[in-house]
Amino acid sequence: MRRARRWIPVVSAFALLAGCSSGTEGEATPRVETSTTVAAPPTPWDPCTIPDEAIARAGLNVDTKESGIFGRDQYGFKICGWEDRPPNNKYFFSIFAGLEGIDYIDDPATFDRLQPVRVGTRDATQYQQVGADASLNCGVAFTEGIQLIRATIITDATVRNPPYDPCTELNSLVAKLDSELPS
Repeated sequence: MRRARRWIPVVSAFALLAGCSSGTEGEATPRVETSTTVAAPPTPWDPCTIPDEAIARAGLNVDTKESGIFGRDQYGFKICGWEDRPPNNKYFFSIFAGLEGIDYIDDPATFDRLQPVRVGTRDATQYQQVGADASLNCGVAFTEGIQLIRATIITDATVRNPPYDPCTELNSLVAKLDSELPS
């Protein structure tokens, strides 16, 4: 019985080929066309593709560019970050791009203090990471097409009283980079 099971698919294939390959001259021969092309899943925009000139114009240090977190993308987000220019080096600015909707930041276990803001030409949502000190850190998010773009400022741990408001500084940076972000 086992031998018969092994041969059933082979016999079926021959019968199918024989039925489809024969034809009378002048008549169409039925064929089954197959395609091995598989559409690649979409990938998020990579913020590390922002030109160095634009990063420098925004006031960031191009030499401190870091792709990912410890060199790796996280949770489906492409990530790139830079420090502000020396001698300041008071904060780290990051951009995250992922295939998520704006409701991603509605998770109260991760994000809080959500409020609508206008950043450059975009309507966005300002947020804080749960447990983050609002006097040192800030985040902003908006969607562009199927992508969620998030930007954050994280103030260096050694800075106790930054000479800037993190959300004001963040929104200024995002507005300066607006033309380089997906639209």
